[in-house]
Amino acid sequence: MLNIFKLKKKSLRKLKIYKKKKPIKITNYIWADLIDPTIEERMYVLNILGQRIIQRPKLFNIESSARFYIDRDGLHVHSFFFYKDSNNRISNSAVAFTIKNNKLYSLREKELPAFRFYRIKTKKKILIHCNPYELLLNLFEIKIEQLANEIENIYKDLENLTQIILRDQNNQKFNSSISELSIKEDTTSKIRICLSDTKRALNFLIRKTVLKKLQIEQAKEIIRDIESLLPHNESIFQKINFLIQSSIEFLNIEQNRIIKIFSLISVLFLPPTLLSSSYGMNFKYIPELNWKYGYPITIIGMFTLSFISYIYFKIKKWL
Repeated sequence: MLNIFKLKKKSLRKLKIYKKKKPIKITNYIWADLIDPTIEERMYVLNILGQRIIQRPKLFNIESSARFYIDRDGLHVHSFFFYKDSNNRISNSAVAFTIKNNKLYSLREKELPAFRFYRIKTKKKILIHCNPYELLLNLFEIKIEQLANEIENIYKDLENLTQIILRDQNNQKFNSSISELSIKEDTTSKIRICLSDTKRALNFLIRKTVLKKLQIEQAKEIIRDIESLLPHNESIFQKINFLIQSSIEFLNIEQNRIIKIFSLISVLFLPPTLLSSSYGMNFKYIPELNWKYGYPITIIGMFTLSFISYIYFKIKKWL
């Protein structure tokens, strides 16, 4: 998909790029947004807009020298954006931004919430500087707001999980709490990567570009927001680890308690078993076999030994 936007009264407006299935030459645009583009859309950007777009393998290069750089094709910034898919699976998606000739080009593999929210927001919002750096900083600002909301949601969910794990171990939800905590741990780690990556991208923009005074202040404000969110996210990460360890300990305690009960039951019936097995031997001469009351005495003896063992375990507080 290819979306191209122009400025109209300092607001973004989407342009038509085809007329009767023929490409239209566009020059008065400010942003070209490619979402998993086809070969035809890539050729449109190359031939009509005159801009080369990076290939997919380079999009996921993690080295900073390959993600923040300037070459003949413009200034390049590759940044991670947090998202959830239709199955609530969480991940970070890499987005490549290129700024050249006062125009912004973005390449991504899927629709992302930050972009969708920004398009909705800019229908009514008036841009100040009307340049591609403002668009990029606004996208980063919305991304950080999204991450802050996600951190807040995780914190609220952890409050409920804490009550289940620390107070209601017998609750049916306890067994599923560990998997939920694992998902939360994975989420916080992806948020941390996304925050750190955005901070590096903003520092690169401040160092390598000529931003307006208000844009520099905006970039620094976003960096301050990131610096305040990072320790908060880290504390949540530590709390998740604590809850996971607590859950495992509670499970170990419960398993030990069950094993202890079975062990004590085995010991409890050991004396009666010994007594009954003694009289179950197939010897010809066992004096007690001729006793008139041998059977009831043996039964009473077995129950007596079990009772004595039980009283002993209670005194020792093993039961």
